[in-house]
Amino acid sequence: MRHTIDVGLLLSIDGTYQCVGRNALAGAAHALAEINANADYAFALQVTHINPQGFLHRYSEGVGQLKQAGIRHIFGTTTSASRKEIIPDLEQNGGLLWYPCPYEGFESSENVLYLGGCPNQTLIPLLRYALQAFGSRAALIGSNYIWGWESNRVAREVFEVAGGTVLLEKYVHLGTTRFSELIQTLVTERPAFVLNNLVGESSYVFLQQLDAACHAVGLNLPVLSCNLTEAELPEVGVMRSLRLLSCGPFFEDVDRAFSQQQRRQHGLHPVSHFYTGMYVALHLFAKALNQCGSDDPELICNYLYEHPQDSVLGRLNISAHNNHSSLPCHIAELREGRFVVLHSEAQLLPADPYLTATDLSEFQRLRTIAPAPRLRIVK
Repeated sequence: MRHTIDVGLLLSIDGTYQCVGRNALAGAAHALAEINANADYAFALQVTHINPQGFLHRYSEGVGQLKQAGIRHIFGTTTSASRKEIIPDLEQNGGLLWYPCPYEGFESSENVLYLGGCPNQTLIPLLRYALQAFGSRAALIGSNYIWGWESNRVAREVFEVAGGTVLLEKYVHLGTTRFSELIQTLVTERPAFVLNNLVGESSYVFLQQLDAACHAVGLNLPVLSCNLTEAELPEVGVMRSLRLLSCGPFFEDVDRAFSQQQRRQHGLHPVSHFYTGMYVALHLFAKALNQCGSDDPELICNYLYEHPQDSVLGRLNISAHNNHSSLPCHIAELREGRFVVLHSEAQLLPADPYLTATDLSEFQRLRTIAPAPRLRIVK
């Protein structure tokens, strides 16, 4: 007789970044259905979902509720702020967070498995592509918390090596939707591209307003992101003058057969890299649990360190050194309502969260004869 293993989902499906949370929840639900239908497993997974509704303090409260229920494996959180909010609770109570979202790096916890990509797997390949394709004058925009700060800091470091110019750097609070002054500056300065590290509703409104302004003056402007996915395209709407590029471990264009299969089996849902990150996380857990015979987090992690696993993202190798997974990297552009892959790295990239093994000197060859880099902050 099959026994039951309890797991937790900690995902906001309300609030400013609800589209991402709902898509990750769909990936989790579909993975759970497949796992529980697999006769090779002697267990079934039973899930408790807590919805913090985008409020930071409710993430810690949610971890407490899951702990009281005896749950040791938690899948989710979306933002870096929510992840960092619960790491002390996980470390104190011996829980394990399976984190499926891209993040800004410079972190490693024994109580977190990082499955969504850090800068050397996302941002740095994206900047390399952009500097070659569009030029070296950029604007850096971000939400006013660690994702925006750190992503733009890494971008500035890359620009310094490449001899590029940061025209402006601007941060806004989560949920901000007033961008008129910033957009006027962008239209006037005309950067080669904009690096958009806004999150959720702020990002969607910014893109809509910037597109309208660019269309009015006949400006085609590339806007780059490491966190814009198929899950958010209905909120973004039709772009007339912006070229939207994004980077991540999965787009529907990468594996159309898988995307179509998921829709046939589970219904119409975007198959973004937030979806696949959560989907893969639960399947990795089930495979390790089946082999270990126990949900002890240390046993589960040790098994995954020693046994790379095949997945829709490729053969994933989780490092015992930093708890991060190797990942593919694809760069795609939004065209006629869907992301079309422009470039893929030749192989899966091992994670380098602290950029200690990443050689930025490759960007020196992109240097051009130009005025010295300058930084102008628009407040």
